Amino acid sequence: MRNPDLATHFEGCLVGVMTGDSLGGRVESTSFGVVRHRYPGDEIRDMHPGRYGSATEMTLALAESLAADPDFDGDDFARRLCLRCHDTRSYGQGTLIALGHLRAGADWNQAGDAPAGRGCYGNAAAVRSAAVGLLYSGDVDALRWIAEEAAGVTHTHALGVEGAVVFALATALALSSRVKSIVPLAFLEAIAAETQMREYRSRLESAATIAERGWDEKTVVERLGNNQTALGSVVTAIACFACHPANFLDPVSAAIRLGGNATSIVAMTAALAGARHGRVAIPPGWLRALEAAELSVEDMSSAAAALAAVCP
Repeated sequence: MRNPDLATHFEGCLVGVMTGDSLGGRVESTSFGVVRHRYPGDEIRDMHPGRYGSATEMTLALAESLAADPDFDGDDFARRLCLRCHDTRSYGQGTLIALGHLRAGADWNQAGDAPAGRGCYGNAAAVRSAAVGLLYSGDVDALRWIAEEAAGVTHTHALGVEGAVVFALATALALSSRVKSIVPLAFLEAIAAETQMREYRSRLESAATIAERGWDEKTVVERLGNNQTALGSVVTAIACFACHPANFLDPVSAAIRLGGNATSIVAMTAALAGARHGRVAIPPGWLRALEAAELSVEDMSSAAAALAAVCP
């Protein structure tokens, strides 16, 4: 690895996923109005993280697989998904179906197939793609190819696959921003320039308008979404980060207050903030309170170190 300083930012990103996933679980499926009423001020800092969920397990599986083979080994990733993923950790139906196919012996590049091309367009493939953005922050072509391949193990719908690419791109930019300031409009436009689907470009343009006019939770939910689809959550998380880039707490708080599919949206937001600011920026109280079950903070940290070690 050319720059050892990157290791703490890799760790901040992956531990950030676990932190955001666990915090988001506290308000999952709650409306943004109720969340805003419950946490009107700085109370979010004192939130106690809940159980980690599917975002943590899948992110770890992909990070470990890429650390073992940076060029992406579909068989290896599928095996690690089956090993790391537990059905009790709030997986979406499409992901559970694909995991069932894998466990039944399906090839990794066929497990996500669905009749008539109706593959899953949820956000699970996007949520776990932070590791791709970390590893390939300097190579957009490789980032896109590997994000698409890794997404396709469970998600074959174009919106689900492109969501993984868009979030990987955002992670790469967040990592690159560690040594410079972020201009929200420029950050969002840089991602829009790389996406190949007008649906995501349109959402990113809406996010840019919000960044210019001022953050408003109702507008964010109405125009960007806070649901389980990739289209209705990936740009939302990116906007939370881009509009509140100064530290770890502010973008995560903004994401929590949106409610909805909070586990995924807060996990993605925290991944971006962690990539920019490093693990040191994550509030110690949250880290101490994270669950240690099948996985722990140490597992995420170890995977981050291994991933950083193979970074070009």
